[in-house]
Amino acid sequence: MAGDTAITYSYEPRFSFPEARTYQWVKSRPAFRQDSLLEANVQFLVDRELEAKGLGARADKAVLKVWIGYQFDPEAYGYGNQLRGLTLNFSRADGDDLVWRGVVTGPVRTDAASADLKRVIEGMLANFPPK
Repeated sequence: MAGDTAITYSYEPRFSFPEARTYQWVKSRPAFRQDSLLEANVQFLVDRELEAKGLGARADKAVLKVWIGYQFDPEAYGYGNQLRGLTLNFSRADGDDLVWRGVVTGPVRTDAASADLKRVIEGMLANFPPK
């Protein structure tokens, strides 16, 4: 992960995060092209982090919806393995009102030989749920 990668987050201060212990994944929203392998890897890493924090994935009765957005580096033609942006979004399950968003900007390698993706997911979720 290059030194010019930044991780930020924002959240809804009135939302009761301690009560939000379940979530479900919804369709990702990439900027241009879909990458099912990237999405599977992000979901796997996020699930592990959330499970360690006591949250569980549930298809029914979830309190939160989770989806990712991403954009590949335009210099990585075709099926390059470098992102220039990754967003992790949490909204209320009963609507689309965002309650938390983590954003990574800058170059992130997503290939299996790199630990960049794991590091940025851990960095984003270090502040979830907010205290």
